[in-house]
Order: sequence, then C-alpha cells, then structure tokens
Amino acid sequence: MNYRKGVSYVTSLAVGLSFAYLVYIDFCALRNEFHRVPYSAPIPYKAVTTRPAAMITNTTGSTGSMTRHCKPVQRIVYLKVHKTGSGTTASILDRYGFKHNLTFAVPNKTAIIGRPLSNYTYKFDSMIRCYGQFDMLTNHMVYNKEEVDKFIPNAVYIASLREPVSHFESLFYQVKVAKELEIPAGVKDPIKAFFKNFTNYDVDNFRPNYQLHYLDISDREIKKGNFARVFKKLDSDIRLFIIMEYYLESLVLLKNLLCWDLDDVVYVPQHVRINSSKQISKYTRSKIEQYNSADMKLYNYYNRTLWSRIEATDQDVFWRDVRELRKRVAAMQETCVSNTRVYRGKWIENILPADKHYCDNYVRLVGPDGNIKLKKERIDKLVKKCKR
Repeated sequence: MNYRKGVSYVTSLAVGLSFAYLVYIDFCALRNEFHRVPYSAPIPYKAVTTRPAAMITNTTGSTGSMTRHCKPVQRIVYLKVHKTGSGTTASILDRYGFKHNLTFAVPNKTAIIGRPLSNYTYKFDSMIRCYGQFDMLTNHMVYNKEEVDKFIPNAVYIASLREPVSHFESLFYQVKVAKELEIPAGVKDPIKAFFKNFTNYDVDNFRPNYQLHYLDISDREIKKGNFARVFKKLDSDIRLFIIMEYYLESLVLLKNLLCWDLDDVVYVPQHVRINSSKQISKYTRSKIEQYNSADMKLYNYYNRTLWSRIEATDQDVFWRDVRELRKRVAAMQETCVSNTRVYRGKWIENILPADKHYCDNYVRLVGPDGNIKLKKERIDKLVKKCKR
C-alpha cells in the first residue's frame, strides 16, 4: 500500500512538473514573439469604411478591466533624438496634448529649439508673462534640463534610443553623408568607403556617438570613460528611455509611467524610411560599433534597464497590454491609412482617407499643416486672450 502511494506521489509530481515546464515554454515563446517583431515591421495597408471597435477609448484602465489609481501626467519633456522612431513618439505625445488642451513650447523657425530656450521658442516671453510656463516640449532640442525646468517645472523627461549600428546606417543615408563628403556616387558600399577614408573627411556634422551627444554628454566625459557617472546622471533626469527595437513594450511602460489609457499610446508609424533593409557587412558593422563605442554602452545599458523594468511588472497584465496594443495599432493602421507617398525621396508618408476626420491626429502630413502649426495657433489664441 505504501509503495503504491509512493508511486502515485511521484507520478503526480512528474505530471505537475511537466505541465509547469510546458507553461513556461509557452510563455517564453510568447515573449520571444514580441522580441522578433521590431518597431519598423511592416503592416499591410488596407482602407476600411468604419472605425474599428478596438479604437473606442475607455476610461477605466488600459484594457477596460482595471481601475486607475493614479493621476495622468500632463507635463512632459521629450528628448527627440533623430532617427530613433522619435517622430512617431512625438505624434503620440502631441495627440495627447491636443486632446487635453495643453500648451507646447515650439521652435520659432527651424525644427530645433536651441539655447537659450527663450531665444528659440515661439512667443516665449508672452507665454511666460501670461501663464508662467508651458506644459510639454516634443520638438528636437539641445538638452538642458536646468533651463527647461524653469519653464516646464516638475515635468517627466522621456527619451528614445536606437541600436547604434542601425541608427548610424539610417542617419548616414538620411542626411546624405556620402554626397556631403563627396564619396563617388558609383561606390557600392559608401559606409565602407567612409570608414576607409574618414580621417580625410570633415565629420563635424556626422560625429561619433551621436545619441550621447544629443543627451548633452560631452566628448570630454566620453573620453574619461566614467560611464557609471554618466548613467547615474541620466537615470536621475530621464524617467524612461524608449527602445526603438522594442517599441510596443516601451509604449506599454510609457503608458504605465504616465498613468494614461492604452488608446493614448496607439499610433500610426511616421517617416518610415525608404530602402530600410540595406545589408551591412561584418567589416562595416564592426567599424560602426567602434566609431560609436560609447553609444553602444549607452544602448546596452538602457536596453537592459528596459527589460529589468518589464520583468518587475505583473507579467500577465504587461503582455496582455502588449498584445492589445499591437491589435489596436493594426486596426488604426487599416482605418487611417488609405495610401502612401514618398516625401523628398527620404521616407514614406501616410495619406489619410478623405472621410476619416478622427484620423487627423494620428496621421498628419509634414509641412504647413503639421503639428507645429497647430501648436502655434493655440499659443496665438492664448496670447491674444491674455492681452484683452
């Protein structure tokens, strides 16, 4: 009898362990599914005639099943680093700001706000005199938290990063470095040619470790190699680094950080680059990594940080939100993109269907009808109201 009980116990234990192992494998496969699909993964364009039910905004939580226990953040500074998916992220933040009637610090003329902030920001003095502050900043800017804090106090700071090899390659073709440095047009691999001769080129406008410099980390600090000090400073200033390669996961963390609803971080990709699948040789890759060695350290550190934060969440809730966000993004893409066009030969720009007015905040063309125009119009109204 005791023998039979022992066999029964061992059998039950084996079955239980096998089941637990299968559940674990299934969870890993699910997580890896999201790892394999990068931010830039194409979604088939298809116009539909009705708004998808998945896009109906809820106010009870991320998926309608949770109660909000926090206050939504409405004062945000976004460090918009070139070629890191920043256009898409800025459009998410802009849409939220328009929806909640917030004010934006925007550039006078160019797309970049420089130092001092007051000299480069549209109607800066009037806004500060009338209202004392702005609510959000989502344009490219020269990072200076000390100065920005005076005009957007108690803001949550957010930034974006991209894997340095991919970032270098995208930026290289985006700003037409080969043409600027007069690398012959017939060269098969202009990046390889750049590294073979870059000591003879003027690379001031295409400096190494571009992403770190955007965060106002100087060459002197980089040469010192004290990255623990650099990361400590960035950790104290910036609440979240969005990682482009894990964009959906980053947006769920962003939604949680800002106490927003899931619909608030739904997006349609902006500025998808043409010919984005260029092959990079092992030689070129190693040269890019060497050229951007500090950016590699930056990216690896915050990529690890991202996954540490993900692992600290309720895994069931987090991955449910990722799945739901993926579904809603696909639904919005199908509903709000009827066609595409090539903009200045650099990227694919989405075209809205004519009868989908609610799509305007998800897909806005670059140029005179863009978000900066809307931000300036709001400032003009506020300043005019103040002068009465």
